Amino acid sequence: MPRYKLTIEYDGTDFSGWQIQPNAVTIEETLEKAFSTVLQQDVDLVGQGRTDAGVHARGQVAHVDLPDHTDLEKLLPGVNRMVGQKIQVTEIEPVSDDFHARFDAIARQYEYTITTRNIPVMQRYAWALYQPVDKKLLEECAALLKGEIDFAGFSKFNEDNFTTLCEIQLSAFEFDGEVIRYHIRANRFLRNMVRRLVGTMVHVAQGKKSINDFQKKLQKPAFKIPTHTAPAKGLILEKTFYKKV
Repeated sequence: MPRYKLTIEYDGTDFSGWQIQPNAVTIEETLEKAFSTVLQQDVDLVGQGRTDAGVHARGQVAHVDLPDHTDLEKLLPGVNRMVGQKIQVTEIEPVSDDFHARFDAIARQYEYTITTRNIPVMQRYAWALYQPVDKKLLEECAALLKGEIDFAGFSKFNEDNFTTLCEIQLSAFEFDGEVIRYHIRANRFLRNMVRRLVGTMVHVAQGKKSINDFQKKLQKPAFKIPTHTAPAKGLILEKTFYKKV
């Protein structure tokens, strides 16, 4: 069957993440049910990676094998109507039969949004802070995240990890009035890694930890200083990058 690459957006607030789980509503399961219903046969989606409960996406990617002569112009609207307004497949394109959404990805980019006060219309998509932050310290922390780093100290243990090394290609804060956005791009990410980095950087910028402690934790993951995990709602998977499709 021909293979297709899907680009997917979703509001993850009411979902237990991407990956199918027993007794929980997930993005992957919701999409597979919709595709299977429209096509009247079982369909298996393979995602580039999973996002945790409450995390959002603009650029999640999956691949799927569909029957010959599938009418894509009818399939996509049918699937999008069935999954509801919180999930949408924004693009479907043919790819080679050996394309793999996960293994062919060369980088992923995330955005984390922070507000310096409670902004009601952003409550579902941002971490509202109630203490001031030193923006210069945030920038200094972000500048430490360059090149290949062992993030074992900033991630949730996962026995499936073959390595805890990640190569950081972009790490930068963007300031826009009461809104702060952090952008990070890497070849791979570990579970809770971005949220723990953001939460700990914010604690440094609020004077709860020193930048030296942050740097030591990066250099020596076993260093005995606790990290802080930022809320899931501020995190968005922006884009997944590929050499080829």
